[in-house]
Amino acid sequence: MNGNSKESETSELASRLRLSMVRLSRQLRRHDPSELTIAQLSSLTTVVRCGPIGIGKLAEIEGLPSPAATRLADKLEEAGLIIRRTNPTDRRGVYVVASEAGADLFARREQSGNAWLAEHLARLSKVDRLALKRVVAVLEVLATERPDSEPVATGGRRTEVVK
Repeated sequence: MNGNSKESETSELASRLRLSMVRLSRQLRRHDPSELTIAQLSSLTTVVRCGPIGIGKLAEIEGLPSPAATRLADKLEEAGLIIRRTNPTDRRGVYVVASEAGADLFARREQSGNAWLAEHLARLSKVDRLALKRVVAVLEVLATERPDSEPVATGGRRTEVVK
């Protein structure tokens, strides 16, 4: 396969993947509506799963600059979904935790969205579910890449090469 053919194939795959993800995301949002933006939902999920967490770490996990993560935390706090707490070991440091309302919203959204998706996944053949399991692992890697790293796949596992 020559370089142009590989580039064309990769470009076509990227186009199909992007469109599929946009459409799936739209379907999930219909079955799992929320007044929060995607960025707010993602940040709330990170706080619920990783909290208590500092804003800097939240920014790192979400792939955002610190000021953007601070604004997201402000919005989530205004909505009553997270609470800021002083770090007991560093009084200048602040971390965020999910409030009861935030944890409840996360749990409801996860349950309803997962139920809809699980119902559809159950209709797939075992072979397709196994293939999808591998694809999800690859997508998780793509979703957590940072701009300063280059993914390297080796034997089904991924490592990062920092430029």
